[in-house]
Amino acid sequence: MLKAQSKYAVVLLLRMMLVFSLLLSSMSSTLIATTASASPVDRLNWTDTFDREDGDEVGNHWVEMRGAWSIEDRSLRPASTTNEMVIAQTGIELGRTYTIEATLRNTEARWNGLVFNLVDNGDGTQDYYVLRMATYANPGPGAWQLLRVTRSTVNNASLIAKGTLPVVTGQDYTFRVSSFAYGVVHLTILEGANKLLARSVSTPVGNQLIGGYAGIYSESGKLRVGEVRIGSSTEPAEVPTWQDSFDRADHTDVGQEWTKLRGAWSIQGQTLQSGSGANEMVIAQTGVELGKTYSIDARLRNTESRWNGIAWNIEDNGDGTQNYYVLRMKTHANPDQGAWQLLQITRSTVSNASVIAQGTLAAATGQYYTVRVSSPSYGVIDLEVYNDEDQVLARSEVIPLDKLLVGGYAGLYSESGKLQVDDIRIVNSAEPAAAPASGPLVAIPAPGTGEPYPMLAGEETIVNKSLVDMIWSGHPVGHSLLTQGDDQYVAYYNANRQMVVAHRKLDEDVWVRQPLDTYVGWDSHNYVTMALDTDGQLHVSGNMHNVPLIYFRTTTPGDVTTLTRVPNMVDAATEDAVTYPTFLKASDGRMVFRYRNGQSGDGVDFYNIYDVETQQWSRLLDQPLHDGEGLRNAYVDAPRLGPDGYYHVVWVWRDTGNAATNQRLSYARSQDLVHWETSDGTPLDLPITFRTGEVIDAIPMNGGIINGSNLVSFDAQGRVLVSYHKFDALGNTQIYIARLTSNGWEINPISNWEGRWNIWGFGSLVYGVSMSRVAVLPDNNLRLDFVVGGVKRTWILNPDTLVPIIEVDTPQLPSEITTVRSTFPTMLAQWSADLGSSGSEQERYILRRESLPTNQDRPRTPPYPEAVALEVYLLSSEEQER
Repeated sequence: MLKAQSKYAVVLLLRMMLVFSLLLSSMSSTLIATTASASPVDRLNWTDTFDREDGDEVGNHWVEMRGAWSIEDRSLRPASTTNEMVIAQTGIELGRTYTIEATLRNTEARWNGLVFNLVDNGDGTQDYYVLRMATYANPGPGAWQLLRVTRSTVNNASLIAKGTLPVVTGQDYTFRVSSFAYGVVHLTILEGANKLLARSVSTPVGNQLIGGYAGIYSESGKLRVGEVRIGSSTEPAEVPTWQDSFDRADHTDVGQEWTKLRGAWSIQGQTLQSGSGANEMVIAQTGVELGKTYSIDARLRNTESRWNGIAWNIEDNGDGTQNYYVLRMKTHANPDQGAWQLLQITRSTVSNASVIAQGTLAAATGQYYTVRVSSPSYGVIDLEVYNDEDQVLARSEVIPLDKLLVGGYAGLYSESGKLQVDDIRIVNSAEPAAAPASGPLVAIPAPGTGEPYPMLAGEETIVNKSLVDMIWSGHPVGHSLLTQGDDQYVAYYNANRQMVVAHRKLDEDVWVRQPLDTYVGWDSHNYVTMALDTDGQLHVSGNMHNVPLIYFRTTTPGDVTTLTRVPNMVDAATEDAVTYPTFLKASDGRMVFRYRNGQSGDGVDFYNIYDVETQQWSRLLDQPLHDGEGLRNAYVDAPRLGPDGYYHVVWVWRDTGNAATNQRLSYARSQDLVHWETSDGTPLDLPITFRTGEVIDAIPMNGGIINGSNLVSFDAQGRVLVSYHKFDALGNTQIYIARLTSNGWEINPISNWEGRWNIWGFGSLVYGVSMSRVAVLPDNNLRLDFVVGGVKRTWILNPDTLVPIIEVDTPQLPSEITTVRSTFPTMLAQWSADLGSSGSEQERYILRRESLPTNQDRPRTPPYPEAVALEVYLLSSEEQER
C-alpha cells in the first residue's frame, strides 16, 4: 500500500500538470479563434457506498492522509494506529458551496466525524475543519464539536463550537455539513428523519480554510462508515478579499475602514447594529472597491419587522445621499409574511421606480439569515438567502446595461434601524470595474469592402406573380408558403385577421380559399405554418402564444375546403399553452411536430410523430427534449439535418420573459430525433436540462445573445457551423461563428464593430442585429448575410479561417418586391421563403406582403393601415459563373 504522502504527491503532480497545460493553452493566440472546453456542469456530485471487496486498498480516489483505513464488510473503517486519523476523497475538490453527508457509526466511545476544507501540509499533517461526535454506551448524552484542526493537532484553540446530543454507541447517524457562503457552515446530525443537531456556525475570520477536500475523521479508530455523498459547485473557492466578524469592543466608531454614509451605526455585542435615525441608512466598507466581478456574503437578522439587507455598488453623491443597489429583506413574527426586494436606489430615495424585482420568502423576525449577492458578469446579479441550510431565495436578475452601476463599495442597508450583522465577507476580482461600452452600434466594414465579388453576380428576375388575397397589415406576423409538385398552398391572416389557407395548381391563377375558425390579435409570435404528409394531406397549425393547441388537417388531399380542426394531438394536458409549432421530417419520412408547452422562462419542448395509416399522433419522445425545470426554457433552432446524417439542434436558455435573460448557447445531435448525444458521442439523458446540455459558448445573461439568432449551418466539408452574436470583452456587439472540430467548439469572431445593441424587454422586439444561415458558394467560400440597423450586408468568409475576405452589399430582390407601396407611415416590405420547392435550381417562389413594424405584441391606437396585397412571386436566376 502506498503511504499517504506518496499518494497525495501523485494527486499534487496531476494537478500541477493540469495547471501547466492550462497555462500553455492560455498563451495561444486568440485573435482568430478560441476553443471552448467541454460542456460545463454547475454542480459536481459524488457518492461512495463502499460496496466492494474487503481489503486494505480503499480505492475510488480515497487517499489515506493519516492512519490506516480499509474496506471491511461493505463499510469504510479506520485502524487504531494513531490519533487524528484522516482519509480524504481527492477525486472532488470543494468549490465555493458544498454539501457533505455520511452515515457513521461509533463502535466504541470515541470521537469520529466528517472533515472538510482539508489541506495537506506535505509533512504528514493536515489542516481541516471537523464535525465530530462522541457516543457512550450508557444513556447519558453524547457530545459534538466543531474544530479547526491545525497540523493534525487538537487543543483548546481548536474548538469553534460544541454541545450535547442524545446519542448512543453502535447506532447509525447521518452527518451533514454544508456551506453556501464563505465563513458559515451548517451542521446537521440526524437519527433517521429526526434532527438531533441543526446549527449554523461562523468560522473564525483570521485563519479560514476554503476549498480542499472532504473526508472522514477518527480520533483513534472504532468507526464504521456506510456511505459518503459530496456535492460541490464548480465555481472554485476563493479566499475572501476582505472580511469582518465585528469581534471587538462595543463602540460607536465601527473602525476597520467602515464609513457611515447615512444614519447611526455601532458595534454592540460583537455585531454591527443600525440605530434609529434617517431612513435608507447605509454604511460602506470603503477599504475595498468592487471590481468587475464580486460576491458579498453577510449573516444578519432583523430584530423587528423592518427592511434590512446588503447594499453594493455604492456611490456617494457628496450631499448626504447615495446611489446603490440593495437586496433587502423584511421579516415577520409569522415567517410566511416575509418579503424581499432588489432595488436600485438613486439619491437615497425609494420609490416604485426603484424596484427591479421582488417577492415573498419565509423569513422570521429574530432569526439569522445568510444573504449572498454576487455578480459574475456585468448586469447580472445572483441573489441567495439561506435559513441555515434551507435556501429560501435563489434568483438571478438582470440590470439594463445602459443604467448599470459598477464599482463603488459594498456595505449594509437599514430602512430604519433594528438590524444586527455578525459577519460579512467580500470576494472581489482584481480586474477593476469599467462600465461596458454603450451604443449606438456602428457596423465597421471589414477589409476589402467595396470591391466586387463575382460569385454574387447576377440578379433574380420576376417570372410571374399571383395575388392570393388582401390581408391585415397592422402588425407583422408570419405567413407561410408551401410548394410541392403541382400544388401550392398559402396560410395567412386575411383583412379581417382570420386565418385562411389558400390553394392553387401551379398552372392556374385561381386560388381556393378556406377560412378557419381562429383570428389573430396583436401578437407577432402567432405565425402560421403547414406541411404535407406522405399521403398528401395538409397539416396546418398557428395563431398560438401560450394558448391551447390550434391545429387543422385535410381529409382529402389537395382540397383545403376539407380542413378540419383537431382539438388535440396526444394529450390535452400538455397542449394547453402552445407556442412555436414546427413541422419536421423524420429520417424515415414520417412527419414530426415540435412545440413548446408553457411560457417564456418556464416551458418544455415536446415532439410528436404522425402515423398516416391510423391518422393519429403519438409521442416521438416519452418526455420533453428540453426541460427548464420550472426555472427557464430552451429557445430552439429546430433540429436541422446535416450532411453527416445527424440532426443538429442549438438553443439558448432563457430565465424570464425579458430577452436579456437569454444565456448559454448549447448543442445536441441525433440520428433519429429520439436518441440524443453530445458532439463527442456521449449519450444524453432526456430531458436535456440546463446542467446536462453541451455548452458551445457559456454566454451569461445580459451577454448580448438572443433567441432566434442562433443558427445551424454546414461548410463544404460538412462541419457544423453555428452563427450568433454576443457582447465582446468591451461590451460591443459582435457576430461569431462556432465551428465543431475534433478539439471541440472553435469560437471565431467575425465582426469588429463598436457600440452595442442593448437587448432588453418583453414581447416581440425590433432586432438591432440579425443574420442568415451560412451558405457555401460555388468556390467553397462561405457567405453570411447580416442586417444592422436595417442595412443589409454580406460577408464572404475564408472557409479555413472564417475571416471575412470581403464585405459587400447584400444582393437585393427586384425593386418591385422590396419597394414599399403603402403610403401609411413606417410600413415595411416583407417576404417569406418557400417551405417547399419549385423543383428547379434556377427558380424559387417567395411570399410578399407589407406591415407595420412590431409593437412588442401590444395593440396600436387607430388609425390602422389599409389591407395590403399578399402575393406569390416566381423568381428566376441565371446560373452563376464558376
